[in-house]
Amino acid sequence: MKHVFVTPSGNLRNRWREAYPEALCAVSVDALAVEAPAAEVTWLDASRMDAAARSTSLVAAAAAGYRVVVMSATPSEGDAFQALNAGAVGYCHTESAPEQLREIGTVVAHGGLWMPPELVQRLLALSVRTQSQSANPSPSLEGLTPRELNVARNIAKGASNREIAEVLEISERTVKAHLSAIFEKLGARDRVQLALLMSSVREPGSNR
Repeated sequence: MKHVFVTPSGNLRNRWREAYPEALCAVSVDALAVEAPAAEVTWLDASRMDAAARSTSLVAAAAAGYRVVVMSATPSEGDAFQALNAGAVGYCHTESAPEQLREIGTVVAHGGLWMPPELVQRLLALSVRTQSQSANPSPSLEGLTPRELNVARNIAKGASNREIAEVLEISERTVKAHLSAIFEKLGARDRVQLALLMSSVREPGSNR
């Protein structure tokens, strides 16, 4: 899996290099075609760009087919929505921990979408309001095992794989295995879809 960090500084931060030791660095999106033409994930360091440069770089990278994760020094819900609407498939803090960067990279490289827990919760609230006006039946969680159900509930709270592993006292590898099974059973593509789905599904034994 190839990763490239686009940052005007031309230097990889230590935590980025720790997450992806073989990652490449480009000073601009224009340099991507030369530096990393086959990159699977492009990390856009928005902390060193003004709004216009960030927008232009994001649109250009997304149009070129790169899966872009926008990294912000001051993440906010409004900024995240703008980034996602402009073509980003991920949004995180510039100083995210290496383990979280690896988790984000894995999700977006496999076609998923990554957003901060706060944004996921906002989308959940919006989803609940929208679904309350709909008569469409919700899918059931009856097919999930008790452990899978616990994992799904934690995903709905915005927890990372590491946090879920600590809470349930299992390994991160086991969490990932449970997630794969959950995605298949519920037809969810990624953790964001799963979180939204969990806001409308019927809990086992529930009559709603």
